[in-house]
Amino acid sequence: MADVREDILARLLEVAAAVPNVRWAQRNSVDVPENLLPAVMVFDADEETTDTHNRPSNSPFIVQMTPEIVFMEQADEVGSDLTTLRREFIKGVLYDAELNNLVAKSSPRGNGAIRYLGCNTDFGWGRSQSGFLRVLFMFKYTLRPEEL
Repeated sequence: MADVREDILARLLEVAAAVPNVRWAQRNSVDVPENLLPAVMVFDADEETTDTHNRPSNSPFIVQMTPEIVFMEQADEVGSDLTTLRREFIKGVLYDAELNNLVAKSSPRGNGAIRYLGCNTDFGWGRSQSGFLRVLFMFKYTLRPEEL
């Protein structure tokens, strides 16, 4: 059995961990060791259906998943560092053959898509400046109940 959602989230963690200079990557964890920054956390996603047609309850339908990816850094140039992490991650996701194949393979009618939605930042001060960058993507794919 295959769960496209789980496959996408697992691959997303691999792509995030491969961003240059990332020293720590975890899924659904907020316990980041301060000595392993920059770090990235991939949080399981919200998912909603876009299908409003009358259909049998067990037939395939299109869903949109929006995982939350958070980069954390603490440095003198934290803003520039976060921008670099953002740039490399966006390229990594949009050009990742496995992610693109997962959404395309699940949607043979061409309904699959990966779309960058934007990012949010948050800054704070302690011993040095810290920053968080929340990156949002939308993954659109076909959910097939018989494959779960």
